Amino acid sequence: MPKLDRGGVSLAYAEAGRGDPAVVLVHGMACHRGFWEPQIDRFGRERRVIAVDLRGHGESDAPVQAYTIDGLADDVAWMCEQLGVVRPVVVGHSLGGIVALELAAAAPQMVGAAVMIDTVLLPGAERLDFVNKLVDDLRGPDGEQVLREYYATFFGKYADPARCAWILDEAARTPRHVTSSIWEEWANGWDDADVLARCRVPLAYLDAGTPNADLGRALELSPSLVLGRTVGTGHFSQLESPEQVNAMLARLLAMWF
Repeated sequence: MPKLDRGGVSLAYAEAGRGDPAVVLVHGMACHRGFWEPQIDRFGRERRVIAVDLRGHGESDAPVQAYTIDGLADDVAWMCEQLGVVRPVVVGHSLGGIVALELAAAAPQMVGAAVMIDTVLLPGAERLDFVNKLVDDLRGPDGEQVLREYYATFFGKYADPARCAWILDEAARTPRHVTSSIWEEWANGWDDADVLARCRVPLAYLDAGTPNADLGRALELSPSLVLGRTVGTGHFSQLESPEQVNAMLARLLAMWF
């Protein structure tokens, strides 16, 4: 598995295909590049596709540090520079969508477009309170079980049980100092409304029917935001129904490029 060294921190990625604009896939919290296999297979046939393991996830190193949203976005930008990727479409699931949005707003010259898939966006105060308690519980003696129980709520009615079990097992592998830090930094140090309002690149949100985003307010802040929605999926829509997600991604690529 190819890796890049950034100041002593190893960052892993997978790559397939050729052709521009490239698609950069950014996974969600406590996930890894393997959560994008259906998209790598589909889009790697016609363009360059890079799926990253964010710092602290998958086969990337997990140093003990603060894991900020802008820091994760900067890692992705650095990886793109190292790999010669120019103005890619950055597609992020959940946390990955937050990273994609941050990167698009902070460095629009580097990003051709960004897509968020069921990303938490513009939540109410009750969500922030929940996350702050989650951080405390993750750092407690039963942190792994806390994560498993929380992630078990992400699955839709039609989710495959074997896939659900795999997702829970993979999520539990992510170090708790990583997950707790990211949630803490997100809840207390990242202004999604400001970032969304500043974003000037083409932007889309693929909703999975969960209560994760205030899309009405998102449209007020970013009137050109393109919305799509999958049917019959839970939070992991790119795995549960890749045919729906891939079709929407293909259409967005055709519209934008």
